[in-house]
Amino acid sequence: MFTGILLLGLLIGFYKFALHSNMEYWVKNHLVINRVNTSEKAVALTFDDGPDPATTPAVLASLAKHDVKATFFVLGQRAEANPKLLKKISAAGHELGNHSYSHKDFNKVDGAGIRSEIVRTNEIIEKLTGQKTILFRPPGGYLSNEMIRITQEEKVKVAYWSWETDSKDWRSSNSQYIADYVTDHISPGQIIILHDGGKNGLVTARAVDLMIEQIKKKGYHFVTMGELMKLENQE
Repeated sequence: MFTGILLLGLLIGFYKFALHSNMEYWVKNHLVINRVNTSEKAVALTFDDGPDPATTPAVLASLAKHDVKATFFVLGQRAEANPKLLKKISAAGHELGNHSYSHKDFNKVDGAGIRSEIVRTNEIIEKLTGQKTILFRPPGGYLSNEMIRITQEEKVKVAYWSWETDSKDWRSSNSQYIADYVTDHISPGQIIILHDGGKNGLVTARAVDLMIEQIKKKGYHFVTMGELMKLENQE
């Protein structure tokens, strides 16, 4: 048992520092948001890579069934291609976030390119829905000192996720597994990452239906990421 605990501790430590050596500083200073410090049993469902006409409607249906609002981190390119679907997400009361324009590998993009991906997508979201987003989730979870500087200048928050509840839904074919994984690792203030724009988005949609029921039974309620951030330190 001791060995297992030690290994878990090492894995947690590795996760915290593997992404970037400044991750701890960024989180402490609210430059990167990966969870919210609150004792309230509130969590946020977030979705990446949409809107996708083949899968996003099914996710929206699962959310509507349980009257839950979520945050959708959309790709500007897909938003442009599916304006009616983007408007449908917004009209249903969901929050929109920025997931870059084209999901490029930011390791291969310079600062000007990163800024363009952020600004262009924000402009698309506001033009099509009227929502002015302040949340940006970098593609692939990319982080760098330059990107953080750019997000500060553009007045957007880097909206990360809570690693404990990352079920890697984008590669799973089992909805119940996804739902159980998230439910088993849930705790107050977490940001749950899922993908409505993946090839297996219908698997995720079914998992959403299952996990909402399971998590609610544990006494939790769901809010958008923006709403969750407002609960910070409210004991």
